[in-house]
Amino acid sequence: MLNYSLYDNHFTEDDPDDRLARPVDVAGNSRDDLIEAITGPGSILKPTETEAVINNYWATIADYVRRGETYKDDHISIHFGISGTFTGDDDRFDPNRHSLIVSARLKDAITGAAEEVELRKVDSDRVAPEIETVYDWGSETNDDILTPGDVLELSGTHLKIHDNLEEEGVFFVSQSDDSEAKAEQIRTNEPKTLTMRIPESLAAGPYRIEVRNTHHDSDTLRTGIFKPVLTVE
Repeated sequence: MLNYSLYDNHFTEDDPDDRLARPVDVAGNSRDDLIEAITGPGSILKPTETEAVINNYWATIADYVRRGETYKDDHISIHFGISGTFTGDDDRFDPNRHSLIVSARLKDAITGAAEEVELRKVDSDRVAPEIETVYDWGSETNDDILTPGDVLELSGTHLKIHDNLEEEGVFFVSQSDDSEAKAEQIRTNEPKTLTMRIPESLAAGPYRIEVRNTHHDSDTLRTGIFKPVLTVE
């Protein structure tokens, strides 16, 4: 099931009722989710073996690219292109003026699956914030470490805190005892970016991040949970 909402279309002026559709509340899957699905009940494959095969698959394709070779199978096609203008027949590739481009195209085995997606329209007021990446400035890591007292940057969609309710904010929820701490200092507060200071009181252990906010003209609380667990060391 793929949810979508309609929004004002600011690119057309002839019809004020025009709307654009955007996917919302899209469930995300990670590499760990993929391996778990492949090696689930009934499978003869082991997680370590599966991960090794996936690593070798992409490493081999990367070697093809290093050798200037293309690759294609039933799922993906990889080829080269060169951008930039050459001054004449005797001109040669110059990294300062030209770029080698590696392009990947999904084949019908993947894109054709979209024909089976069931779509459901939802009210935009119900759209939850979506956290896509978390960058910890203290450790300079993505989606991994939390450094109490340092800066954290969240990227995603529908993240802005409108302060229509007291319950809005960014929360760090302990996976050890379910206690939570709220980020009191939010510096950047935009729909696609939030930056804040991580509470200094966070004890060592695993945490999940939750963004709780409202639509700009609503008092309905929405919650977006970042699926990966982050760690205070």
